[in-house]
Amino acid sequence: MLMVIGIVISVLILIVAGVAFYFYNYHVFKEVRVCIGEAEDVGLSCEVRADCLEAFNISLDSLDDSPEFVAEKVGDVLERSVYCEGSCFVRAVRGIDFESGGLEELENCKDGEEEIVMEIHGKEGLEVLEWMRNRE
Repeated sequence: MLMVIGIVISVLILIVAGVAFYFYNYHVFKEVRVCIGEAEDVGLSCEVRADCLEAFNISLDSLDDSPEFVAEKVGDVLERSVYCEGSCFVRAVRGIDFESGGLEELENCKDGEEEIVMEIHGKEGLEVLEWMRNRE
């Protein structure tokens, strides 16, 4: 009788561990969609993209303490949305409000917009929660 209870408890522990592993690594809890639209020449002369970022007072240094995947995705969005061709060009970005840091809920991008999708799994969600807790 005691052996049967031990086997049942062991099976339950394995099931709970498997479910926890799945949710931590594979389940997508949230999808953040960023849409990058057409570019506009802002009229600032530049030689390299860094000149444009500096002119707009944009720095990835503020994300140094953020989770790696956040800094990587924000860097990707900035790379695709700000560029230099003798003059600074900025693409319209929907999905992230860079001033407030807030996120917009977008179902899909419009025609002609480039789409970047960030999937938040359990691991990333916990990293973001810890990061936000440490910022307060």
